[in-house]
Amino acid sequence: MTIRAKLHDPAFTTRFHKWATVVWVLLAIPTLLIWRESVLWVALMSIWANVASHWAAYQASRAEQSNG
Repeated sequence: MTIRAKLHDPAFTTRFHKWATVVWVLLAIPTLLIWRESVLWVALMSIWANVASHWAAYQASRAEQSNG
């Protein structure tokens, strides 16, 4: 199965987003304790937040199109 096919598989994307959420929640702990003053880490977290929100919006719009 190609990566493109996996990205269109609802079971795969659900599993991926569930585990990605767990990873980011766990990474919040060292962020708050150790990397508070790291500009690079804050920049990477901000970029990830933008990517994740746009991906979620894309998936929602795809779901809306297929149900509408």
